[in-house]
Amino acid sequence: MNGRFVMTKLQNKKEINAFTLLCSVIYFMSYVSRINLSAVFVAVTESGYAAKDAVALALTVCSVTYGAGQLISGFLGDKFKPHNLIFTGFIITALMNMAVGTIGGSSVVLLWAVNGFAQSLMWPPLVKIMSDKLCEDDYKKAVVKVSWGSSCGTIAVYLLSPFIIKALGVRFVFVISSVLAITMCIIVKTVFDKNELYKINDVIKGKKVDGSTGESTGFSKQAAALLVLLMLAILCQGALRDGVTNWTPTYISEIFSLDSSLSILTSVILPIFSVLSFTFVSFINRRFVKNELVCAGVVFGIGAISAALLLVVGGSSVVLALVLLALLVGSMHGVNLILVCMTPAFFARYGKVSFVSGLINSSTYVGAAISTYGIALFTESFGWNKTVILWVGIAALGTAICVGISRAWTTFKGKKI
Repeated sequence: MNGRFVMTKLQNKKEINAFTLLCSVIYFMSYVSRINLSAVFVAVTESGYAAKDAVALALTVCSVTYGAGQLISGFLGDKFKPHNLIFTGFIITALMNMAVGTIGGSSVVLLWAVNGFAQSLMWPPLVKIMSDKLCEDDYKKAVVKVSWGSSCGTIAVYLLSPFIIKALGVRFVFVISSVLAITMCIIVKTVFDKNELYKINDVIKGKKVDGSTGESTGFSKQAAALLVLLMLAILCQGALRDGVTNWTPTYISEIFSLDSSLSILTSVILPIFSVLSFTFVSFINRRFVKNELVCAGVVFGIGAISAALLLVVGGSSVVLALVLLALLVGSMHGVNLILVCMTPAFFARYGKVSFVSGLINSSTYVGAAISTYGIALFTESFGWNKTVILWVGIAALGTAICVGISRAWTTFKGKKI
């Protein structure tokens, strides 16, 4: 296929709101059909539906295939109609969820590995669609609401799963997720293929559309170097966002000698803070700090201060510790909004929005993987105080990188480097 696929920008406010809602629902449903296994981990293992080591391995390989799949998805999203990739992702995830809900046992490892790859077909193409469909300011507003989908999906799964398990059994968590995914397949295919507003049209190679060339070009050395440093900052963000989230229940339990049931509370509190963070950071970026890298550096700094306060005063109160941990994780969600959600749109001039989105999003999961296992080893060797100091250092490094390349980012936004 020659050229790249582009869309006419939406102008009408109602059309923009409807489009944003659709994208938010897509992302919400992708989360529901991906994190449901981790949400019902205990119920699955205690019921004997699948062994504990099999479920743990399934979650691990899902993260690997999801992170690696971002690179493939990102590449394909710039070559083919992105909504077809999303449709394919939902088809596969529906099949995998239904299979887990009907088969169970050790097969969950292979099935969830495939589900991880299927889920990777969602985000980079979705970013591509939003970038092509919305102007810069509308894109920044929309991506915040779409990002809420991840937090709302997390909250919905953790709150509703217990009721589904009690009423129907644990397997129906996956059966219902499968039915919802199939529904999304129908919606995505119908809307993007038949709605004239959302259709994607071929562009003859080399012709300009909305100020950009249809021809995909390679990065210059300066742009490539900027992208590498962005990836390093995003790796720091992923290490803190997912690493701290995963180890918060253990930290609270060991520091305050509280029952592990508190982990359920933190599982809901942290996503709520992330929603607030998305809104706050977007407002700051659009109204006050126009440079995305400066904004990310400021938010990284908030995370560093939160971690430092946790080290100094967090041990005095479990409530205070939870608030500071929520601020740390919430600030990393804010950084994620800026670096992972907003920056790829500026690579549209290269015809590589989806590719860049997949590349930098995979960096998040590299950081998460390193942190999840690294924190366990580090804490075992040095204790929680040294671990929190490490968190301060990672956040400070993220601040330094973002602020350090902020001037180059301004130049990059102004012209093709």
